[in-house]
Amino acid sequence: MNNVWVLVCDAGRGRVFAVSADEPWRLVESFRNDDARAKAADLVTDREGRGSSVGGSAHHNALAPSSSLKEQTERRFVHELVAFLERETLAHRFHRWVLVAPPQMLGLVKAAVSGDLAKRLMTTVDKDFSELETNDLARRLHEAVRIPPDQLEVLNGPVKHRH
Repeated sequence: MNNVWVLVCDAGRGRVFAVSADEPWRLVESFRNDDARAKAADLVTDREGRGSSVGGSAHHNALAPSSSLKEQTERRFVHELVAFLERETLAHRFHRWVLVAPPQMLGLVKAAVSGDLAKRLMTTVDKDFSELETNDLARRLHEAVRIPPDQLEVLNGPVKHRH
C-alpha cells in the first residue's frame, strides 16, 4: 500500500500520484475535463442560435447562463475526482492524501469531501500546479507531502524493534 496520495488538479485536469519514501512519484490516475476548456456557448447544444425575443429587453446578463454551465461542468468533474478517491479509500489503497489546486477548485473539492476521506486529508496547497511535470511537483511539494516522523508508525504500522 502506498501511504500518501497527492491529488493535483484544476478545473480541466486532475492527476493522482502515489508517494512513498525514497521512491519517485508514481502516477496512479489521470483525469480530464474537456468541457472546462470549451467556451460556455459551445456547452449548450440544443439552442437554435442567437436572437432577440419580440418585446424582450435588449439588456440581459449574457454571462449568467454560461457561468452556471461552467460551474456545472466543474462540479461534475469534482464529483468524478472525489468518487475515485472514495473508492480507493474503501479499497485501502492509501492512508493519507494531499490536495493541490487553485483556490476556487480547492474550495469545490473540499466541499465535496466528507467522511473517512475528509479525515485522511493531510494538508492542502492552494496553488495551480496542474501543468507541472512530475519531478517539478515532487520538488515543490516536498514539505507538504513529507510525513512527520511521529506519524510514520501510524502510516506503516507499528515499528518492530529488534532486541
